[in-house]
Amino acid sequence: MTGPRSLLLVHGAGSGPWVFDVWPPFFPPTLRLEPVDLQEGLDPAHATMAQYAGAVARAAERLDRPVVVVAWSMGGLAAMMASDCADALVLLEGSAPAEVQGLHREVRPAPGVFDPEREYGAFPAGVRARPESSLARAERKRGISVPAIACPIVVVYGDEFAEERGRRLVERYGARELALGGKSHWDLVRDPEAIRAVAREIAALF
Repeated sequence: MTGPRSLLLVHGAGSGPWVFDVWPPFFPPTLRLEPVDLQEGLDPAHATMAQYAGAVARAAERLDRPVVVVAWSMGGLAAMMASDCADALVLLEGSAPAEVQGLHREVRPAPGVFDPEREYGAFPAGVRARPESSLARAERKRGISVPAIACPIVVVYGDEFAEERGRRLVERYGARELALGGKSHWDLVRDPEAIRAVAREIAALF
């Protein structure tokens, strides 16, 4: 297989496709970078993880193959749920599925939204936050099963979620591992050194 023709970029909770605005200069101009907006056309108060996964799958279908899906945080779980649409996955501290985090049946998903900066802390300067689905968040906390992923996977992690979103994902799915010591969760999508490291991993996939 030749190298990837397209990168589908999937954002995390409370953010949007703009978190990848700094990415294009790190990749060759022949490679199409396509960010997806998971909330497009949805009422955030009723948005579900299945709908987010559907947005990933539909966006991938429009792109030239091979398609590498690069997904960060919550978007990582959406990408895992839609992995049949990808020729490879690159998970940037992706939210863990039930096979890694466990199943918590006591969590009761309900419609609503929350302020991501109140829950997760202030976003970096210049990065816009927006209301996020409480329903989708509760679904993640309850546990969403992803029994298997057929395509190649690279799991990228820094210091904040090195165990559950890093080493345990690698072990569960037999993924390649890229540990970026000293990097924060936000660094994985905003720091030039981290983006260059991810670009090298993508180039080595095919």
